[in-house]
Formats: sequence, C-alpha cells, structure tokens
Amino acid sequence: MKYNYKNLFASQHEKFMAILGQDYFSSLLIDDDLSDSAVIISDRRVYQVGKLYEAGLRIHGGGLRTNRGKKIVSLEDVTGTTCKEITKPLPGSLLVFVGLIAAILGLLSDVTESMIIMLIIAALLIAAGVFLIIKLRKRYLIIEYAGGSIAQPVKFITDTELNLFQGIISVEKERLMSGAGDLKECPNCGEKIQISAKICRYCGETQKEIAAE
Repeated sequence: MKYNYKNLFASQHEKFMAILGQDYFSSLLIDDDLSDSAVIISDRRVYQVGKLYEAGLRIHGGGLRTNRGKKIVSLEDVTGTTCKEITKPLPGSLLVFVGLIAAILGLLSDVTESMIIMLIIAALLIAAGVFLIIKLRKRYLIIEYAGGSIAQPVKFITDTELNLFQGIISVEKERLMSGAGDLKECPNCGEKIQISAKICRYCGETQKEIAAE
C-alpha cells in the first residue's frame, strides 16, 4: 500500500516510520482522505492529522474538544506516552439519579399498580444510565510533549499495537537525540554518512545535492 506524504511531512527528507492502527487507519493517507484521525511517526516528528483531540484540563472532566487540521510535534519535544480511559459520566449519571428517585417514589406509593409501574420505569432508567456510562467511555493514547499533548482514540487498537507504537516513538526519539537523525544512507554503498556530505567517505561516491527545505 502506497501512502501519500506530499502534503504531510514538514521536510522532504523525513522517513515514514509508523501509523497508529496500520489496518484501520491506513486509508487515511491514500488520496489525502483525512476525514478521520491518525497519528503518524516519521524519523523526526509526530503528526496528528484529520480530527484533532485537545487533551487539556478537560481530560479529567470527561470528554475532549475536537477540531480538524494537522498537529506537528518534534520527537525531541515528546516527554512520554500513556493510555487513559476518558468517559462522559454526566448523561448516564443523570438517568441513574432519576431512576433512583422513581424507585423511591414507587416504594412510597400505596397503590400496588403504581408501585410496579414506577419500579419498572426506575429499572429501565438505571439500566439505560449504566449503559450510557459504559458506552461513552473511550480509551485514548496520550502523547505528552513540551507545551501540550496529543490525544488519539484507540478503540480498535490492540494492546500489542499500542505497545509497539509507543516503543517506536521512544526508539526514534533516542536515535534523533543521539545525532543519528543528521545522517543519511549513501545510495551506492548503504553506509550512514552526514546528510550534508557531498562525497561518501566509505565508497567515494558523489552525492546528489539536497534541495533546501
């Protein structure tokens, strides 16, 4: 499957490393279809494209704000990754609360038929409330960086994929911080040389000029 990076990476020299949820999100990079959300790692940066999830103070209150666009974060600025479950408990909690009130009113009723009806209504409301609380609970991968964070829904992502993706972020950051990000492969011998080198120090092959970013 061929990805379209023409308008994605900040630099023409970046190398694609991973996309979160290879099977589920891979179509997002074909024909510039960014109607959903995806997180992509290059050898220099982390990109979130499509639907952006703002993970600020509201992450603890249940629910995230969303907008569309592209967020770019240097791997050097990434401070850590974690998975969190975020829920919107208010709608479900209100139904449970109303259901409890209905149950109390039913038990206080002197009319048997009214009591039965109220208890049935209470049971339905409580069941619907619990269902909403569970239904509105979502899991997100949080990528923390200096100045903010990226939140990506991972409902259909396995733990194995998540662990691998977080590992790639860590490895690529370490590689970049060590200075390996300033190297390129000589097309003739495959050895790593400085990205600005005009001649390979291993095989002597003349390197093509790199266009200015």
